[in-house]
Parts: sequence; structure tokens; C-alpha cells
Amino acid sequence: MSTLLIIKSVIDRLKVKCPKLEVVDFPERPADYRLNHPKGALLVSFAGSRFTSSSATHAIIQERNITISVTVVVRQLNGHDGAIAVLDGARQALIGFKPESCVKKISAVSEKFIAETAGIWQYALDVQTTDMQIQDDEVTSDPFLTHITSNSEFSQVDIRKQADGSISTQEN
Repeated sequence: MSTLLIIKSVIDRLKVKCPKLEVVDFPERPADYRLNHPKGALLVSFAGSRFTSSSATHAIIQERNITISVTVVVRQLNGHDGAIAVLDGARQALIGFKPESCVKKISAVSEKFIAETAGIWQYALDVQTTDMQIQDDEVTSDPFLTHITSNSEFSQVDIRKQADGSISTQEN
């Protein structure tokens, strides 16, 4: 699944589970962001990925551990609509949720205080899910295998794929 679809899936989940808050993509220019919602906002962003190694020789297939960051931006620290309660609600909404095509449910990574500026409190909740990264198939111009000769101490076997798709075997 593409990263943008995973982020959209997380945003959609938070909109359903946290309807009293604005839930949007993290702003392109964070310094210019202004909280206009009366209660607060959840800002969702892609924080990075880590990949497992691939031991396959025929294709590259890796687990992709994706970290999504949810920034809580609210007008108070304590109470029912405060940063701590909103952080708890966002975490509860996401833990155990599995975005479409991901192979693992979302789990928590970390939470941290970011800042308080002019009565606006900010905390970050980082969560993680896993998707599979699979190489694109490449069309090759290499010839297909059409003939195999097997030799043993007692015989030789020729196996051929015919033009019509049938397989013929001849033992010598």
C-alpha cells in the first residue's frame, strides 16, 4: 500500500473515533500553522520507515515498518478536552487498528511533549504498522528454458517443451 493511502486510512480512523477534533495532514509549513478549531486538532504525518533485509534470490520482498506521527494540538493541558485526554483518545483509536493491505495492526512506539506556546499545547504520538515491500516484476528478454538434458550413469534424458506447449521426454 502506498504511504499516502496509509496516512489517509489513519486520518479516516481518527475522524471517526475523535469527532470533536479537527483531523488533517500535517501542514506543509508548520511555522505558519494556526489552530482555528475551538477544541483542538490531530495532525497526521509520515515519520519514516525501516526495512528488514531480504534473503530471497529471485525477488526482493521486505517487511516495511512504517512510523506515523500524530501531533496533538489543543488549548488546554488538563481536563476532558486537554492534551493528556486527547492523547489518550488518539492512542486508543489507533492501537489495534490495521490499515488496509498492512500485515500488522498499529502499535504504539512513543509519546512526548513537544511544546506549549501561548496556551497551545502540543504532544506527539508515534505509532507503527507493517506493510510488505515487493519489487515490481520486470519483463525480461532472456529466452525461456525449453530444453533440459539430464545425464546419469545409466541413461540420458532429454526433456523439451514443444511449440504447442506440450512436453516431450526422450530417454537414451
